[in-house]
Amino acid sequence: MKNRTQSRKIELVKTQVDNSSQIQPLPVEVNKCKRAFTTRHVNLDDAKTLITGDVKPQAGDLVLCEVTRLRQHCRIEQPNGRRSRMFVKDKIVVCYGNRYAPDQFESIVPDNLDACHLVAGGGVASLMRFRSPKVKPATEIQPLGLLANKSGQVLNLKQYSILKPNQSANKNIPILLVSGSSMNAGKTTTVASLIKGLTADGFNVSAAKVTGTGSGGDLWHFIDAGVSTAIDFTDAGLVSTYLMSNQRLVKLFDDMIMHLKTPQTDVIVVEVADGILQTETKALLESPEIINATTAMVYTAGDSSSAVYGDNWLQTLGYNVLGISGVVSSNPLGVQEVEKMTSTPVFKKKEIVQAGFGHHLYNLLTEPELMQQKLDEK
Repeated sequence: MKNRTQSRKIELVKTQVDNSSQIQPLPVEVNKCKRAFTTRHVNLDDAKTLITGDVKPQAGDLVLCEVTRLRQHCRIEQPNGRRSRMFVKDKIVVCYGNRYAPDQFESIVPDNLDACHLVAGGGVASLMRFRSPKVKPATEIQPLGLLANKSGQVLNLKQYSILKPNQSANKNIPILLVSGSSMNAGKTTTVASLIKGLTADGFNVSAAKVTGTGSGGDLWHFIDAGVSTAIDFTDAGLVSTYLMSNQRLVKLFDDMIMHLKTPQTDVIVVEVADGILQTETKALLESPEIINATTAMVYTAGDSSSAVYGDNWLQTLGYNVLGISGVVSSNPLGVQEVEKMTSTPVFKKKEIVQAGFGHHLYNLLTEPELMQQKLDEK
């Protein structure tokens, strides 16, 4: 008996096209299609034509797709955060992009408009190459063409970056970096807790997520925690940061920091997605520019061994690791194991959001004597 749950190969839509690209009228009103979070800064009134035929998509290109088979992602996250249920034959507006997520998919931008996958609910069209056994196969979609303006120029997220440098900003705003041992180590929860603790004590916090795959969940978490301004790489015109050069990532980091450096901001908290051994994350954290720009680090880990390893590695690079947090901090035995192996304190979620913690943290970030004393204790 055949395994009915086995994933089918995608059947390509066969059309009569020549070997060149074609500019066609839009087959639907794109403003009435389900559009994804990743496209939220795009003015869809700019979409006047559809590019089809022999086309090689680029990361960030907007694409009109038809849903052909629902699998892992049955909902699409809209620009306002609402997760809209999808149906077969729905027309959706998403972006091409690469993705790296060990707990879900690894995928790349295909080199044609053949059928591919929706690999993230935030709206990423890609060709799946790896799937974690923890999830279903990716939802299947059929690209109908790239969205373009009336001249046939393809719409790409990079045309809609909203980052603006604040040249007159205070240059001495402390930057607190949060990294982690892996996906789901507790980075976003820790960032939100830090925001809550600081804002509860009266500080004005801005936050950024510098790497990852386009989705609004983390930004909504930051906003709910009380952050004044929250941005991520999609605000810079990128659908994801997987396979980006380190030079571009460092510039992205700098651009995001300059955008957040307003006279009103007291602290900037930055989340670096994925684990410290992921290629782009590792290269970014090893960059002298990032080490020099970072005031301090809070490291998150899923277990005690990864906590100790990451703490040692980051301190060897030159980071001032103020604390270890994340999933391991909720495990009493894990906390005991960490405390036996390192002098870096464990920050528990309840402690971070308690009254007074924000003042303590801010003092560590802004008073060189306290910072040096902490380094000497290690």
